[in-house]
Amino acid sequence: MSIAAATASPHFQVFHCRDTDEQAAVLRAWNQSYCQLSPGSFEGSVTEIDTGAVHIVVERLNRAVLQRGALPPGCVAIGVPLQLEGHSLLCGQRSHLNGLHVFSGADGFEFRSPEKHVVVDIEFYPQRFANPALCEALARIAGKLGPRATVLDLPGERMDALRQMLRAMLDAVGNAPDLLDSPPVCEAFEKSLVYGLLDLLEAEPLRESATPPGSNRNWRLAQAARSHIEQAARDCPLSVAELVAVLGVSRRCLQYAFQDALGVNPVAYLRAERLNRVRRVLRVLGEADSVTEAATRFGFWHFGHFANDYRALFGERPSDTFRLRHGQAQPTRLS
Repeated sequence: MSIAAATASPHFQVFHCRDTDEQAAVLRAWNQSYCQLSPGSFEGSVTEIDTGAVHIVVERLNRAVLQRGALPPGCVAIGVPLQLEGHSLLCGQRSHLNGLHVFSGADGFEFRSPEKHVVVDIEFYPQRFANPALCEALARIAGKLGPRATVLDLPGERMDALRQMLRAMLDAVGNAPDLLDSPPVCEAFEKSLVYGLLDLLEAEPLRESATPPGSNRNWRLAQAARSHIEQAARDCPLSVAELVAVLGVSRRCLQYAFQDALGVNPVAYLRAERLNRVRRVLRVLGEADSVTEAATRFGFWHFGHFANDYRALFGERPSDTFRLRHGQAQPTRLS
């Protein structure tokens, strides 16, 4: 385990992660699975601020990651992008800097993040608010956001004002974490967030992010393929031909869907998924007795090609991952 956590107070924590699964595990309420898509050593961080009724997560990623998750019933969760550069999609909607990300909803969410990604995620838990007025305001917010995960377009100046407020609040708590030990400060913090967001949502008519014709259909097909891949927990599909046969679509149709929805072709995605699964096996004691066993379990029969692909995606050799987990060596990070 390579998570490095710095705890300044019960209300404020910072985690530095060198693996996507570690980062997903830090986001406890989100029930997430991550699949790294773009090559290179992963470096991520999570900054958490918790008042009890509000939980803020500032997530930083340096690689494109496909995320799937679901929040607890009753939770209202949004994401405010601070940096979002590159191909990005949330539940079939184009993600962008001035799009308010809605993550809560009964159906969960699927988010394809870009490589340059810094987002402030805010979770509101209505049942934990002691102030009835805040509960009422949060109900109005939930009504504005709608019942499912999506991206809502908002004017740039309004989103900039929200970002400015969030940066000021995050900086204040980061510089003096003990501030939130004071109940009045906690309540002021929660009020600022709830009413600041409500003001943003009620000031402008909301609309979902525009999606080119066919994109929703392509996202649904890619999601169906991904669901099939995830459900096959131990025997991941080994080829696009297998996926095409299971889904009953043409190879070309699947190609268009993946390229549009995820920014990668199905061959590259399936390879990344299989490599991520090998990595998980290598990182768990008792899952595999050797790198060879882990690789062949997911259909990698040419070990030279496998080792090169693994090193390109994760920035270290598969043997390094295996030895580190078994206490034999430190990994060699490759630029």
